[in-house]
Amino acid sequence: QPNQQWTPTASGELRVYGGKCLDAYNQGTANGTQVIIWDCNGQANQQWRLNADGSITGVQSGRCLDVPNNATANGTKLVLWSCNG
Repeated sequence: QPNQQWTPTASGELRVYGGKCLDAYNQGTANGTQVIIWDCNGQANQQWRLNADGSITGVQSGRCLDVPNNATANGTKLVLWSCNG
């Protein structure tokens, strides 16, 4: 399904629906910053590193894409958080 098909780009974006990117909300870099989709715009808050250990790190923040509180429920919202290794 298109809503589950993410495409990494050479510039570090993770795209969905062609023109939407995974985005750290409002250029946020702090723990707890929401991660959303937004129109791709080339800014650093839409650039991500796919790491060998399976983690995804925001280029601008240096923080990891995180499921808060080890939640497993459908609909859980993702955030940025300090990488725990």
